[in-house]
Amino acid sequence: MRLARVHRDERGLMGKLALLWLLVAALLVVLGYDAVRIGITRFRVAEAAQNASFEAAATLQRTRGDRKAALDAAVQAVLAEGLAAERLRDFVIDPETDAVTVTVTDRAPTLLVGRIWFLRPFAKARSTETSPSAGL
Repeated sequence: MRLARVHRDERGLMGKLALLWLLVAALLVVLGYDAVRIGITRFRVAEAAQNASFEAAATLQRTRGDRKAALDAAVQAVLAEGLAAERLRDFVIDPETDAVTVTVTDRAPTLLVGRIWFLRPFAKARSTETSPSAGL
């Protein structure tokens, strides 16, 4: 009689444990997906910033100091990477050395990380690159 009571108390425990493991596995899959998306976004942003600063510096040298053409070249380089032109956050040309500094930002399209307030900063990607000019 006592043995039957012990088994009755444990009914459904395996189902609950299996459900818990499935939920944990699903959470890990979603976090893994978000981590991959964040990594890809950070790589794209760094690549866009590097290309934009290089193209702007090359255009600045080729046009003999045309700053508007250098800015347009940086915007085109960001667009070529598949990002919106608004992602080019900062564009600075050093007046002494003609070095071009470009900052590009973007937000990773995540499923979970971008929606939780204390994890949101991890979904943001920001890269600043500087390309020296060879001189005029």
